[in-house]
Order: sequence, then C-alpha cells, then structure tokens
Amino acid sequence: MAKKIKPTEYPTSDLELTAEYLGKFIRAKRTQSGLTSHQTALLCKVPVDVITKLENSSGGITLDSFLKVVNGLSINIQFEKDSK
Repeated sequence: MAKKIKPTEYPTSDLELTAEYLGKFIRAKRTQSGLTSHQTALLCKVPVDVITKLENSSGGITLDSFLKVVNGLSINIQFEKDSK
C-alpha cells in the first residue's frame, strides 16, 4: 500500500531568505506534489539525505545538490536588482 502524503502549507515570508524558509518551502512543494522523500530524491537525482537535510535546514549540502532539487521540483527562483 502506498504511503499517504499529508500536504504541508507553504511558509509565509517577510522577504528574508533563510535556510529554514527554503526547507519549509521545499517540504511544502514535495508534499503538495504527493511525493515521498525517496521519490523526490529519485526525481531530483540526489541521495535521500539531501532532501532530509534541506527540509530540516541542517546544512551540509552543496549548491549543486540544492539546484538539482529546485529544478527537479520545478521551483522558480527569481532575483531582482536592488533599487539602491
């Protein structure tokens, strides 16, 4: 029997980008897509511990792994030039 995934709400942000916010966002995207951590790791071509570390904001992952997850989950990241 397939594991039931409980969708997590997307976090609110005060525009400060933190590891905790990114972890919550990635978990919300994964769960709202109905994916387990293992399925997400296969989809993104990363080890399961990368997904766990990202979602728990525990660090120790490379930028390359982070980008694989972002791209694999179709998360759009935008950068804007500061108006100063």
